Amino acid sequence: MKNIINKLIRNNLFLFLLIFVIATFFYLFKIGFSDLWSDEVYTKSMLNGSFPDFFSKFKNDLHPPLYYIGLRLFTALFGLNATTLRLFSVLGVLSTILLGYFAGQRIFGKQGALYFCLMLISLPMLAAYSHQARMYTWAAFSVTGVFIYSYLFMSTGKNRDLVLLLIFTVLAIYTHYYSMAAAFVSNMFVLVYLLCTRNKKWLPHFFSMLIAIILFLPWLYIFIIQIKKVQHAFWAPEVSLSAIISCFTIPFTEQFWTSNYSITLTILIYSLIAFTIFISFTKSFSEYRLVLWLSLFIFLGTISVVTIISLFSQPILSTRYVMSIVVMLIIPPAILFIRMKMKWLKIILIPAILFLGVRISISNFYFSYGPYKQTVEYIINTYPEISKILHITEVTAGPIAEYSSNTGLSNYFLKAEMSNVDAFTEIHQYSKPAEFLQSGEVFCTVRFHNLELNIENLNRVLSESVLLKTDTVSDNKFKNGIIIQLYLLKYKGEN
Repeated sequence: MKNIINKLIRNNLFLFLLIFVIATFFYLFKIGFSDLWSDEVYTKSMLNGSFPDFFSKFKNDLHPPLYYIGLRLFTALFGLNATTLRLFSVLGVLSTILLGYFAGQRIFGKQGALYFCLMLISLPMLAAYSHQARMYTWAAFSVTGVFIYSYLFMSTGKNRDLVLLLIFTVLAIYTHYYSMAAAFVSNMFVLVYLLCTRNKKWLPHFFSMLIAIILFLPWLYIFIIQIKKVQHAFWAPEVSLSAIISCFTIPFTEQFWTSNYSITLTILIYSLIAFTIFISFTKSFSEYRLVLWLSLFIFLGTISVVTIISLFSQPILSTRYVMSIVVMLIIPPAILFIRMKMKWLKIILIPAILFLGVRISISNFYFSYGPYKQTVEYIINTYPEISKILHITEVTAGPIAEYSSNTGLSNYFLKAEMSNVDAFTEIHQYSKPAEFLQSGEVFCTVRFHNLELNIENLNRVLSESVLLKTDTVSDNKFKNGIIIQLYLLKYKGEN
């Protein structure tokens, strides 16, 4: 029996399957804890309607279509609810782990592929976005594929690897525009490397890039429309040093705060990255030098491209989009563990990183994005005279409309310069309060806690109404949770 157990422990495939099963349960933990928040409700709204209606919605969206197509097919098979919406994102993480182990073996070896998978599970950002019905985990999957097959094609020159690089490049292009930037950066690295090493494979690779561009042409018209929309209005703040630094720290922290755990993990990971870079200049490291520099080039190059665009055009630098390239940051530590000869040090470092990463991820799993369902129930029970809810921003509009269906409550929105409320057909939009309110009518205005966005609409409503009462609903699922502010108003009429 002891011999059997020892053989299983030495069997890398068995260890991977064990890790994978544990990871599956880990990513499913508390998947339905938080209410759907505005971006997730927006995702759900994109799935409604016929296919012609479905594609016409992208004129008001800012993303490529592949994630929505995949999610539409997935929910058609398994049903459309909060769990299935998020489960598709969990599949994105699990697919990345599968890719990292089976394709990663060709780069890192069997043992190294296990290290790579353990580092993936240690990424708090990957875990946090596995619980969101958005495309970020699949963007990370596509960029991981681009990275793996970029390196393999440079190393082997095999046409099979080039074809897979092309496939993952197209997947990245059609999943998220940050993953598109990452695919561009990676392919440019490959092309320059092949030219500098006088490798004749540069020509087939160049043609594969042309094929990727041709395959993007059917989407070009919508892409141009989306660019114009971003130029008109986009929510990302101006580029600043703190915003850039956040792109490097958020992969290892809680989503909206930091703790001693996340500070420790951040320092530990970047210390390992710095040490790996330092020893990469030694002759003994030559086997892994190219893969190291490729991973760092993808991460730094993507952020550089986005920062340049933000500085000379509309700001588009956002920490959440770093999710597309976050896997690149755990490749240097994985390489270091492969090269590390001191087993006792690995026995200390790997469990420490796992503990910190999992601990931070569990904190993220317990985070709630807002008391939307709770707010609806509170209004119905506390203010039964209210039938109309006016929203100041889409942050409350989509989620509260989602949870107030079949309650008798109607949701309204004053048109704003920057909004995706058009996606929510159940929300009535008007240019001014007088178009949907009668003099003397009592209604409720809802505001996300002290959010200044569209504040002029709130001021207008308050100036045209009598304030009867202010109230708040605090999220009871999370300590010091998000607060929804309520304004009970009686409409006077236009001034």
